Amino acid sequence: MPLYIEPNAGPAPILNVIDSARHQLDIGVYYLDDRRILAAVRDAAHRGVDVRIMVEPKPYGMKPWQVQKEVRAIEATGAYFRYVPTRFVSGDGAYRFYHAKYCVNGHEAEIGTANMDWSAFHRNREYLYDTTNPTIVRAVQAVFDADWNRQHAPAWTHRVLVLSPGTSASKLLQVIDQPGTVDVESEELGPYKTILDALATKGKDLRMILPATISTEDRRDVAFLEQHGCQVRLMPKKPIYMHAKMIVGNHLAFIGSENFTQTSLEDNREMGVLLKGWDTLKLEKQFHSDWSQNPDSNAVFAAIRKVGDDKKLGDIGDFWGALFRLAGKSLRK
Repeated sequence: MPLYIEPNAGPAPILNVIDSARHQLDIGVYYLDDRRILAAVRDAAHRGVDVRIMVEPKPYGMKPWQVQKEVRAIEATGAYFRYVPTRFVSGDGAYRFYHAKYCVNGHEAEIGTANMDWSAFHRNREYLYDTTNPTIVRAVQAVFDADWNRQHAPAWTHRVLVLSPGTSASKLLQVIDQPGTVDVESEELGPYKTILDALATKGKDLRMILPATISTEDRRDVAFLEQHGCQVRLMPKKPIYMHAKMIVGNHLAFIGSENFTQTSLEDNREMGVLLKGWDTLKLEKQFHSDWSQNPDSNAVFAAIRKVGDDKKLGDIGDFWGALFRLAGKSLRK
């Protein structure tokens, strides 16, 4: 039951599930356009595997023609295709998404933080979990079947998985509230008061890494955490972008598609898993590496104010190098 870390592992965890499919293969994902994954799906369909794929029809910031191109590529593999249930699609001024990232073949499943695209495997920090645990596999399969058939996921799947909408927040609190130091990597911080308050309660026992491109609202939440003694560092968007959603403590860890936002925890379809044992040690090792190579948030925010408008400068190739030099921090520390 390996835990994989991106961008080192590439699409191997997902390809493992696809290539080992004998009779069925199901994929539920926010976005899918990786050529190697599409080729593996095509090969599976050609050898007689029944393949079903669901994707989000309105990924944030994407144009309709981009989604149509994605769908054409999926349909060209020979897989059966459907958009996800409308209850997970934005509309009427409300944002909600099918944000989960998983695949399952009846005896093996992959659950993670990575969309199935080039960025996930080449430039993002991501975590993926490949398992043959029959209870987890059955739960992932049950969620896919329910969503494919426009039904609600069975209640028991919430006991096995970290699943939104439903019980994600309570499972995340379980990980955050464990005794001792808790380390967090996330693309977004919130706002979601229950989670934010639990993080703040950890005080000096909380260490968090976020992207340096976080929103103004997230900056305010970072300031709130730091007022409670929490430690926050920011990762520049290059060479590795922080897209992961991970929490790890001494005994229990979480990885999954959930961000710490109300939409993610209450409205979206999200999927994650709780981990113990050697997996927590592997997550801790990666966190320590990321932590040691990035400066604290105060230094980054000060440098941003000195350099100028980060929204305008964020696309300049050498901006982040200049920012970190102004912050007076060595990435080797």
